[in-house]
This record gives sequence, C-alpha cells and structure tokens, in this order.
Amino acid sequence: MTTNAVCTIVRTADDGSYYAVKSYPCMWIEVEGYETKKFGEERADAAQIFITDIGADVLKGDYITKKDVSEGIDISGMLTVTNIARRDYGSADMQHVEVGAK
Repeated sequence: MTTNAVCTIVRTADDGSYYAVKSYPCMWIEVEGYETKKFGEERADAAQIFITDIGADVLKGDYITKKDVSEGIDISGMLTVTNIARRDYGSADMQHVEVGAK
C-alpha cells in the first residue's frame, strides 16, 4: 500500500494525561470543510486514514495526528477516531486498518 504520511495514535491515560501509543506509516486523506447549521457554520473536518499495519493499536475515542509526536502532547488540532475497520483479507500488501476521524 502506498503511504503519504506518518500518523500517531494518542490515548488518554487514567490520570487524564495523554500519551503516544505508537506511530504508523499511513495513507492520509483529509477533507477540510464547513457545515452550515441553523445557528451558523461549524467546522466539519474529517479524515480517512489507512494504516498499513494490520495489528495497529487504535481504539474508538483515541486521538490521531498526522505527525510523529512522543513528548509534550497537545491534543488541540488532533482528530478524534470515530470508527475503525480491520481489512484483513487478501494478500499481505492489501491488508490494512481503515480509520475514520473527525
């Protein structure tokens, strides 16, 4: 699978702090936009991320960012993982984890 970025999964610890789970090579497709609501505009940014490691440790509610971070984690600007699909069929080159984030 072709990759165009490195993404880092960030998780909330029991004490409320944040830690980087792991960084993975990925194909990151991002959509920046605004959604018109009755009371005004709201950001509707979303991303579809394809992680090449089928064993990637990512959970719904984790944060994901398009850079490699390890210390001094600031979650502002990160997207929240909304759905995960493990695509473990086909050859090893086809297998991936598909992550949706907003």
